[in-house]
Amino acid sequence: MKALVKLVLGTALSFLLIVAIGFVCLTLYGWETIWERVSGPADLGPVTFLTLQKTPKPNQALVCPTGFCVSSKIDLESPTYALSAQELKQRFMKAVENEDQIERVDNAADELKLRYVQRTTLLKFPDTIRIEFIPIDAERATLAIYSQSQIGRSDLGVNLDRVKRWLKYLQQYERQSA
Repeated sequence: MKALVKLVLGTALSFLLIVAIGFVCLTLYGWETIWERVSGPADLGPVTFLTLQKTPKPNQALVCPTGFCVSSKIDLESPTYALSAQELKQRFMKAVENEDQIERVDNAADELKLRYVQRTTLLKFPDTIRIEFIPIDAERATLAIYSQSQIGRSDLGVNLDRVKRWLKYLQQYERQSA
């Protein structure tokens, strides 16, 4: 019986010590720093949509116009908008303004590309979102979006829900403008 009590107390103390160390690390560094030390920078960098190869993990979403992302299976086909590529970009950026925990991380070198990191509310898991605006002609454009989680295997549909929400915003704006 004494051995069992020692085992239970030892296990409980070990658990409390681990929790205390975790709490101290979280307090000192924050989730963002912890995830960066575990998984690398939150920004996964730019992609080339034409040659993009999705990872085998389900924690990503790819939206492309027909024939644009030829190397990967797309999750949604991107519509054509009655806006120039620059107007579509400005409207898209308005949709992003409504988001929580999001930061633009590209260097603005390419005026038709954007890149963001958005973090989950509680644990601050980072997702990298890459967007390219594709002119069709002077008055019409479309876009490609690749939203990808950095950590874990499943995202519980967060990436796909995000891009659907943004596409819905763009669609509602286009209807109001017509």
